[in-house]
Amino acid sequence: MKIGTGTRRQVPVAVVLVAVSLLAVLTHRHGIGWGDDFALYARQARAIFDGDVARVITDNRFDVDNAARPAFSPYVYPWGWPLLLSPFVRLWGLDWGRLSLVSVACFAAFLGFFHAVLCRRMNRWAALAVVAAVGTTLAYLQHTADVLSELPFMFAAAVTLWWIDRCRRGGGALIDASRNELIVLGLLAMFVFNVRREGLAMLPALASTQLVECLREHRWPWRRLLTPHAAFAAGAMVFQLVLPSALAPRYDGAGLGQTWRKLRDSYRTSFVDQLGFPRLATAWLVVVLLLVAAGVVVRLWRHAADDAAVVVFPALALVIVGMIPANSTRYTMAITPFAVYFAAQALAAVPRAGWWIAAVAMAALAVVHLTDVVPEIRATHRFNAAGFVLDGPETAESRRLWSAIRTHTHQDDVVAFFKVRALTLYTDRRGVQSSELPVIVERANYFVMARHPNAAAGQIAVTDDEAASMGWTTVWSDDTWVLWKIGENGRS
Repeated sequence: MKIGTGTRRQVPVAVVLVAVSLLAVLTHRHGIGWGDDFALYARQARAIFDGDVARVITDNRFDVDNAARPAFSPYVYPWGWPLLLSPFVRLWGLDWGRLSLVSVACFAAFLGFFHAVLCRRMNRWAALAVVAAVGTTLAYLQHTADVLSELPFMFAAAVTLWWIDRCRRGGGALIDASRNELIVLGLLAMFVFNVRREGLAMLPALASTQLVECLREHRWPWRRLLTPHAAFAAGAMVFQLVLPSALAPRYDGAGLGQTWRKLRDSYRTSFVDQLGFPRLATAWLVVVLLLVAAGVVVRLWRHAADDAAVVVFPALALVIVGMIPANSTRYTMAITPFAVYFAAQALAAVPRAGWWIAAVAMAALAVVHLTDVVPEIRATHRFNAAGFVLDGPETAESRRLWSAIRTHTHQDDVVAFFKVRALTLYTDRRGVQSSELPVIVERANYFVMARHPNAAAGQIAVTDDEAASMGWTTVWSDDTWVLWKIGENGRS
């Protein structure tokens, strides 16, 4: 049987995707860390097939409202990622090693659709090299071990951008797409928004393409212009009625000032890490940023209709996610691949040999990344072969703690703990997350403390004598944890 030219053209990218998936799995260490965003996602995923969505929302609302720093978490995350994760949680339970494979699949799928988007805009070998450069970055490979929403968000965004291209196939215009295609586009944008809220940037990105086309062709077909936006609104309304979540989560101190601060601070850290050069010197960073800016200018000057959405989506998403006070570097993961693409476009604009310069530069970047990935894989193999488990809720010590809490507390009791969402996931107990002793005494029935000072970031330290003086009694303890029952002056 003969293999068609189109199929043969997909072989190289398929090989890259398989290789990236294998590299990702080889960087996964046993267990999962203490950051507990994954815990709420897992509870939401489990609630979908258990039918107790309302309980998850109620429990997490209690955990958030009773923390010393309310609004450290939304009451519930958007349901797009839990929906994708739900069948696998149903199949595998809280087996984080297996569940991380869903993140690997999302990353590989993002790279596949991202490649399809790039192939419409650049030489296919340059596009492949860009995908390889992003896919071999250690920051992304390691992040596949975390059951979080960044990689599904990237996947959903890439699918939507690919669909915009599909609606414009054959050199046509988005404003000439069929009604059904535009409805699908609106629903895809809605799903992006329901994976992460900065996905709202997809609507202005879509509108920017429509605007460029209308200005270019001097016509305004309002019904077709409004169709994807109406589909977005209708889909979001139905989604919200079935699986409610905050459409615009509120965080203390949020605002555009946070974005400006991060542009001068944490965004630099996240950007160079996601480029694969965490120690990149300032001078080289300036060169990279100039390349990215040059690529944006070149593409908007020559092919504004093609790349308007590809510029607007990451730029606006960066602004929206930057408004959140948290400084986590993972929030910019969806933006960096577009920066790499525009840097490659700047290189490709060099006369005559531009495409080959871009392809060689990106391929060289992938090779350099492997010099970091290979040692990490070796370290991971030694870690797993020795039987180690990441410090977190899956260690033997933590499992003993969860068992003790379930045994010695009632389901209605409130337990103070430094990661309450993990506590609720593993024990079904609501909690108080606080480093302030008066808050714990007032609002909790029990207090769990790690005996080693550095084991639990942000927890308060209480000695046995101090606990006794407050009327606390030791319910259970071992070398790692102690569970105290708070005295009668505590929460009744």
